[in-house]
Amino acid sequence: MKKRLIELLDQLNHGLVERDDALKSAVLAVLAGENLLLVGPPGTAKSLLARRVAKCLAHDGRAGDLGEYFEYLLTKFSTPEEIFGPLSIRELKEDRFKRNTLGYLPTVRIAFLDEIFKASSSILNALLTILNERKYHNGSISEDIPLQALIAASNELPTGQEELDALYDRFLVRSFVDYVSEDNLPLLFASSGEMPEPRRLDASELRDIRQAAQAVTLPPDIVSAIQRIWAEHKQTFKEDRRENLSDRRLKKAVGLLCVSAATNGRSEVDLSDLLLLKDCLWNHPDNVIKVRELVMNTLRVFSRPVPLTGQTTESSSDAKARPTSAPPAHRTGAKPNAVAKGYKGSGTEQDPILIETLHDLAGLERQDVGQQGYWFRQTADIDCRELTTWLKIDFQGHYDGSGHTIDYTCSQWVHLFDNVQNKSHLANVRLKGLGLAKAVSGSEIAACVSDVQLLGSASDSSISYCQSGGKLIWSAIKCTIAHCQSDGCLIRNDVEQCTISRCRSGHVLVGGEAKASRIRDCQAQVDGVWSRIDSDSREDGGIARALTEGCIIECCFVSGNPSTENNVTVRFSGIAPRCDASTITRCAFGAFKPKGGYVRQDLGNRITCGAGNFWALEGAKLENNVALDCHQGVSEPDGRDGKSLSAALFTQHYFEHTLGWDFKTVWQWNDEQRQPELRAVGVQAVTDHQRHAAPEENMGDLLSEQLRANLWL
Repeated sequence: MKKRLIELLDQLNHGLVERDDALKSAVLAVLAGENLLLVGPPGTAKSLLARRVAKCLAHDGRAGDLGEYFEYLLTKFSTPEEIFGPLSIRELKEDRFKRNTLGYLPTVRIAFLDEIFKASSSILNALLTILNERKYHNGSISEDIPLQALIAASNELPTGQEELDALYDRFLVRSFVDYVSEDNLPLLFASSGEMPEPRRLDASELRDIRQAAQAVTLPPDIVSAIQRIWAEHKQTFKEDRRENLSDRRLKKAVGLLCVSAATNGRSEVDLSDLLLLKDCLWNHPDNVIKVRELVMNTLRVFSRPVPLTGQTTESSSDAKARPTSAPPAHRTGAKPNAVAKGYKGSGTEQDPILIETLHDLAGLERQDVGQQGYWFRQTADIDCRELTTWLKIDFQGHYDGSGHTIDYTCSQWVHLFDNVQNKSHLANVRLKGLGLAKAVSGSEIAACVSDVQLLGSASDSSISYCQSGGKLIWSAIKCTIAHCQSDGCLIRNDVEQCTISRCRSGHVLVGGEAKASRIRDCQAQVDGVWSRIDSDSREDGGIARALTEGCIIECCFVSGNPSTENNVTVRFSGIAPRCDASTITRCAFGAFKPKGGYVRQDLGNRITCGAGNFWALEGAKLENNVALDCHQGVSEPDGRDGKSLSAALFTQHYFEHTLGWDFKTVWQWNDEQRQPELRAVGVQAVTDHQRHAAPEENMGDLLSEQLRANLWL
């Protein structure tokens, strides 16, 4: 069925320009039996889209073409007779009010009403039951109608007309159709010829889709993601009266997701299906982008690294994100077509601006150089130690350090960049004595190294294969962090709505609170020192100080030999001392031997703490966790101490077959330490990956892979 639908979409899209998304939304709405609203200025092919979509269904033989499609342009003077059919004179003679509906909206399978919000109240009221229950009240009789979908269009949305809210809410899918962009205007000039007759879907195929959708299930993480999207929507638009979500919309949206899964050949809804909510959760076009970002940010929280399949084709955006020693195009002998005065290179990916000297680097302070989205490549080590005042660089663009070093070893602690702005990409940068960026937003950081803290605050960014000689990041919001390594905390303070995977820290993983985040396959080797800066007395855990707002911690390992400064007391729990409405599953607490100071593990539980100590478990879910039996506690796999395991059974066999850890691509066993450890992380992981990894072992992002496979996206 998926191949069949891809072919049909290609046929229906013949000759259209920049209408792929709207067409897919419309066809999916038809298959789900839902209604679609097209919003956009005049002359944007809204009527043509509706006629194309009507061609996706085969004739059912009921009344020839009369039973297939109906369209009408509504005005404030339109009457119900024009839409629902004229009154039957014969029935009136018998004192019965009945319309002759054949060929009108109540008898067709697809209808298109243009300028729907200009219709009279008598028409709009009759449409309410048609749109929702698929029933038409013909006189005293309520008739079932064969309508599969009603497509409506409007140049503008009603404002200040609350009586239209009920009608508007019945359009589950909304698609904004704008004018063709300037870059694609030439495509409108080309003659594409007539659209070939598409191979339409017949009644049996529609029935198969409906039955398959009814069998689709929603996994627990998908349910959690939908709940979070709904909650985030209410919070984001709490001051915007135009935006609200009804229970009806939730129910119908879930049905749409199930149809998407079924037509993609799946028995479960996945993360990619949830992106379809971007067209279901906005009421005003001003909020289209906000809703899309809200949905995407939530989906990133639930995504995780996964092995790529042999059939997966890497997209261009993924190729840019993947760290390399230097992109092949950058190593070609590009001509020095200078785009900025004093530089070589035109600033494109194939012909980047070359950073060869300290003066080239300092020139990035210029707005016409460092904030224009150009591509840069560093070609040599740069010694900055003679600078007495550091640079102030706000950067937007693509910087490939090519593995060369920037050295600013001095008493000052500064960052190479002050602010890294949206859609930037930094890779293969080596730093001595300075961090990479004070703040980064909406960007990708890959294979960068510093001997001090690498990043300050990070938001909406992807950070991978990086490492630092201290803390890696100060704080993170809505980030994906993978394959990274730090000698200190991975994140010093709080993390929120982040996905962290396959990372290793030399102290606690998260020094603050983890909120609404997913942490999987991480190792905290807690060998650091707690200082008075942290406070004279504190509670801490190997993964985080607190887990709140639905965190999920999976397959993480904590061990170490920490110490404290004099008079500092730390109460330590293996994973986290506080676990509110969060999940800890298949985690392990190994050997933990404080070597100085006052680290009091006996006052904290082996996995997490609860009533009777200093934190209470509030809605926590603990499943199948273990701890070495050298730690005091009650042996209960689903309790706050985890299952007690003797050293003789604390082996790879137990972790692999009882806890279900991946020892093929993620973990390996350290025979000397008698504990699991992550395979190569940081820049070493890139090197090992390029040298040894087979194609089927390449790792990708779960959400990206699912989006690539979804025919509706």
